[in-house]
Amino acid sequence: MGMEGEALRARNDALRGEVDALLATFEEQQREFAQAQARLATATVTAWSTDNLVRVTANSAGVPTEVHLEPEAFKRSTPEKLGNSITEATQAAAAQAAAAAQAAFSAVERLGTEIPDLPDLVPGAPSIKDLVRTLLEPDAAAVAPEPVEPDPEAEEEYYRNRSYLEGGR
Repeated sequence: MGMEGEALRARNDALRGEVDALLATFEEQQREFAQAQARLATATVTAWSTDNLVRVTANSAGVPTEVHLEPEAFKRSTPEKLGNSITEATQAAAAQAAAAAQAAFSAVERLGTEIPDLPDLVPGAPSIKDLVRTLLEPDAAAVAPEPVEPDPEAEEEYYRNRSYLEGGR
């Protein structure tokens, strides 16, 4: 029992060391996560449309908090073009917010690679790393489509008939 007891004690000590390391990594991950959340709670991003007529400021979730139109937007653009510019700037701000969130949580994700995953410990268990990865990766559907260029002839007709003065009627 002496040799067997020593081997059991050694395995127990080794396992205790692994558990202690896992707990330390988990606690560090919790701290990093809390810090990232605190940074994102007050973070904002700003994006401009390519024609520089629209500026959108959004929070870290990508929700617009301010939309600014340059004064010359009403002179240099049609409602259709201005709508496209607003959409473009809003989508760009949302993409920037997603990138900022991903960057903020990258330290947490990095720490997660240093510890074993649940299937490593319990065969057949779901992967926590895969779950975290899906939460941190930007949604492919959120990628902004290319803005549609309005028809120049329709724009000319719009200004020639002065329909902008009549509210489009």
